Amino acid sequence: MYNTIYPGYVQSYYNINQRQIQPKQDEEKSSASSKNTDNEKQNTTEQNRQSSNSYFPNGEKVAIDYTKKQIGIEQILSDFRNTANAIGTPEDIKKEVSSYLSLVESQAQKTNPNREIIQSNLKNASKILDEFITNTLKKPSRVVEEWVDTLFLQPIDFKVEQPKEEIPIPQEETKIVEEQIEVLPQTDIEETEIKEDEVKQEEPKEEVIEQNQPSEKNIYVPKDERLKRMFIQAKKYALADNKETALRNFKNSMDYAEEIGDEQTQAMIHFEEGKLYNEFNRPEDALYNFAIAALQSEDNNLKARAYMSMGKIYDDYINFEPAVEHYGAAAAYAGEADNLKMQSKALSELAEIHARRYDKNNADMFMKLAAITANSTKDDKVIGVIYAKNAKMQNRLGEKARALTSYSTSTEAYSKLSEQENLAKNYREAAMIMKEYGNKAKAKTLLNKAYSAARNTDNSELRMLILQDMAFIR
Repeated sequence: MYNTIYPGYVQSYYNINQRQIQPKQDEEKSSASSKNTDNEKQNTTEQNRQSSNSYFPNGEKVAIDYTKKQIGIEQILSDFRNTANAIGTPEDIKKEVSSYLSLVESQAQKTNPNREIIQSNLKNASKILDEFITNTLKKPSRVVEEWVDTLFLQPIDFKVEQPKEEIPIPQEETKIVEEQIEVLPQTDIEETEIKEDEVKQEEPKEEVIEQNQPSEKNIYVPKDERLKRMFIQAKKYALADNKETALRNFKNSMDYAEEIGDEQTQAMIHFEEGKLYNEFNRPEDALYNFAIAALQSEDNNLKARAYMSMGKIYDDYINFEPAVEHYGAAAAYAGEADNLKMQSKALSELAEIHARRYDKNNADMFMKLAAITANSTKDDKVIGVIYAKNAKMQNRLGEKARALTSYSTSTEAYSKLSEQENLAKNYREAAMIMKEYGNKAKAKTLLNKAYSAARNTDNSELRMLILQDMAFIR
């Protein structure tokens, strides 16, 4: 698969946006990079031409070998837009860049696309991004333009296939999609008494993928026994919701970690402190500690968790640009760590933040990437969560037929795990879509299934909501 996720996001984020994630009093100027001469730049371009791999604008290699087959113009446009997002490009500059990319797309949809026109518009768009990078870093930059030059040394397929228009499912043609949803057998609730004592007392299952997904072998353990005991004790206080005592213990652990020079444990402590400050509703202190954890740690899993946490804070405070940047960095580092579970969650967050702005193109792109990554995990819990989130976003964006298909995939995954509460939620949401289609009979069937699953949980509120939905549909 063409790699649009990592490592393209990572280096750009560090170079340009490092100061945005720290409180003002803790800002540090980025160290100045050595200047390349014109000859060195020419040599770099020549090396790229001879290399078996091409490069993202930050100099990192992409996964595909450009010398072995053609590059699609759609892939180039996708990487171009992802690069603009990764470096925190302001909206007004993005619009200017998008105008040139739209001209490229328009030309690529013609019967015989003009190579010169496409190259000229990509060069113009690259110069705009390079100007932004130059003004941000206070030093000349031609990285994006050189990237475009390198791409045009490779064979490129300039033709874009016309997208097929998606036709909404008419009421009389919903049978196929409806059958996909039917995973559990139908239950006739009119023949079943509601007995609360029959409800299984299970732990509630949250529809969330844990951010801490690395396997035991990848978890760093302090080598110093005293430091390990101190860190574990602080964690115990945190888990017991004794936040003040936990912070004091983490401070003592930090002092000792600094004394013995254990930087990885220092990063872990900063991350734990960030979580506590976030719970204290002190976002600036939380962001500062998460940022230090990300910068100091050598563990890509911890970096990914730190960036994910920062992205969530910015997202909660409706700060779009830094939220996108940090979710993107989380996806990048999760990919570097082969942590597909976390990467799928980060991609899903990127999809959701664009869906809330009704940005269909970006939302759809990240939904597809999240689904592909979730499928790669072969984890039914992850697949169930990601496809259910996709379905909600697709429904919000008016893609109801696709939403039903996503609910079908999610329901199939949850049924393998007997995730009764999530099954009930999926059936209920699918029923509401069928109601909007005007197919009340199918909506009732799905609500019956929803109630049947909900009876096997301790979520009385969900059962009441389903019963209310049934009453309105009758």
